[in-house]
Amino acid sequence: MVLQRDTPVPVWGWGPEGETLTVQINATKVATTVVTNGRWRVTLPPMAAGGPHSLLLIPKNETHIRLYSQVLYGDVWLICGQSNMLMPLNDIDAAEREEAVRDRDAFPLIRVAQAGHRNPHTVREARAETVGYWGAVKWETAAYHATRSSSADIPGNHSAVSAFFARALQRHLGADIPVGMIEVGAIMPAESWIDDEEIMASPISAELRGKGYPHATSRCYLANIAPLAPYALKGFIYYQGEMNVGRGEQYRTLLPALIRSWRKVWRNEALPFLIVQLPGYHGKRPGGTAARHALDMPDEILDQLHNESAEHGFCGVREAQLLTRLATPHTGLAVTIDKGDPYDIHPGRKKAVGERVALLARRVAYGEDGLVAEGPLAVEAAFKGVAATVSFLPGGGVLAAPDGTLVGFELAGADGVWGAAEARIVGDTVIVTRAGLAAPQAVRYGWAGYPRYSLFNTDGLPASPFRFPVP
Repeated sequence: MVLQRDTPVPVWGWGPEGETLTVQINATKVATTVVTNGRWRVTLPPMAAGGPHSLLLIPKNETHIRLYSQVLYGDVWLICGQSNMLMPLNDIDAAEREEAVRDRDAFPLIRVAQAGHRNPHTVREARAETVGYWGAVKWETAAYHATRSSSADIPGNHSAVSAFFARALQRHLGADIPVGMIEVGAIMPAESWIDDEEIMASPISAELRGKGYPHATSRCYLANIAPLAPYALKGFIYYQGEMNVGRGEQYRTLLPALIRSWRKVWRNEALPFLIVQLPGYHGKRPGGTAARHALDMPDEILDQLHNESAEHGFCGVREAQLLTRLATPHTGLAVTIDKGDPYDIHPGRKKAVGERVALLARRVAYGEDGLVAEGPLAVEAAFKGVAATVSFLPGGGVLAAPDGTLVGFELAGADGVWGAAEARIVGDTVIVTRAGLAAPQAVRYGWAGYPRYSLFNTDGLPASPFRFPVP
C-alpha cells in the first residue's frame, strides 16, 4: 500500500471491546484500546517518502498478529467517477495503450487500490468498510491471472486516467516518490456521492432525496466514500457528469455540495479537488453507440441527449463544472473539449486527460506558483456597442488560436436568436462581433455537444466553453 507522506496517518479497525493492541511501523509503536463500539484508531506520526516498510498490528496476547509488507510512504490520490474514469488501459486508443505497455517497467513505485461496492445504489446505511485491495500494476494476460487463486497485482484493467495521472505526477516528483491511486467508481450521478446532510441543505438537491435509481441519493457516499475516510490523502480527482446530462442548473448545486461533503468527512476544507470537464460528444451514431467496453451508459440516459447541438445536455454540465471551479477554493478544472468523440460517449484518448489533471495537481496541491495548469477560463463579458468583450481568469496563460482563426463563438441580440460571430484576441481578452448585430446581449463559445473549438493558450491547453450572461 501507499501511506500519505509528511502528515499524520490514521490507522483504524475493529476488535473485541476492551482489548488493547499496538500498531508498529519500523521503531514507532502506538498503543490503543478497542472502545465500546468495537472500533479502535491510532495516528502514526508523519514520515518522509520512501520504503518499503512493514506495518504490524499486534494484539496484547500477540495472537493473530497482522503484518502488511511493502508499505510505502508517498502521495495518495482518490480518483472517482463513472465509466470514463473507470475506462481501463486495455480499452483506450491503440497508440496510447502501446505507449503505456512500452513504459510499464518505468514506474515501479506506483500502487493502485481498486475499491468500492459493485452495487452501491442498494446500500441504505453507511458501511463500516469498503472492499478492494492494493497492488502493483502488472500487464500479464488475462489468461495468466485466471490461473491464479489470488493476486497482489492489478492487471492492465485499471483506470487509464488514473494511470496517466500517476505517471505524469511521478515524472515530476521524481522516481523515488511513491504514488498511490485509490480508484472508486460507479455508473451513478453526482447526487449519489453526497452525504444526506448536504443533500438536504438545498431545496434543489433535497427534491431528489429518496428517489430510486438512477438518483439513489447518498448511496455511493454511504457505500464507497464514508468507509474510506479518514485515510490520509493528498487530494481528490472527480470525472463524472454524464448521468447528470440535461440537469446542468441542478449540477451547479450538486457538484459544490459533493466537494463540501467529501472535505467534511475528511475534516479538511482545503483538500485539493480536481475536476475533469466533460469532453466533446454529439450523440449516438445511427444504429447505436460504439461502446468501447462493458462499462456503458444506460440507453435511457443516452436517449436524453439531444442531437441539436444548442440543446445538448453536456453543455449545462460543463458550465456547472466551470462555475464550481471559479467559486470553490482549492479546485482545478481539466478542460477536455478537444479530446472527445462525436459518436462515442467513451472517447479513447485518455493520456492528455491524466496529464492535464497532473498539471492541476502541481499547482493546486503542490503550490507551483506561476505554473500554467489550466486553459483560459472565462469569468465575465462586457457588452458595449457592437461588441462583447470576454475576460478570463488570471493565470490561464497567453490566449492563442493555433489555427490562426477563432471559431465557435456566437452572439445573440435582444431577440435571443444566436448566430455565428467573429472573434479576435486583444491582449488578455477576446472581442466578439457579429455582422448586422448592432447591440449584442449575450455571447457564448463552444456551446454544443461536440462543438467547434479554437481558443487555447500558448501552452496548448484549451479554453472552457462558456456563455454570458449565465441564466
